[in-house]
Amino acid sequence: MRPASSACAPEAIRLLFALANEFDGEAELQKKARLTPEEKRQKNLAEGRPANAYFPWPEEEKLRLRESHAAGATLEALSDEFERSTWSIAVQLQKMGLIDEEQAAAHR
Repeated sequence: MRPASSACAPEAIRLLFALANEFDGEAELQKKARLTPEEKRQKNLAEGRPANAYFPWPEEEKLRLRESHAAGATLEALSDEFERSTWSIAVQLQKMGLIDEEQAAAHR
């Protein structure tokens, strides 16, 4: 950069630092706005979704799902038990190889 460049002017440098500080402040606000898992569950319920919608499946829940399905529980009963949609239950069972794609699609 040439020393006479407007980017080297003190006003321009101050403006760039001010903008950088603004972006840092926005990042802090975004970090603070992150919901806790319990807040996410409450939000899901308030929006008419099952409490655990969009949550990853923990391994222990996958094991319980496998056992409950093997015991003959319906997808609706599993949906209530795990607080997830029947579609989510069907997709997880399909991933486990317990139902096929056609059976899962019936619950979409």
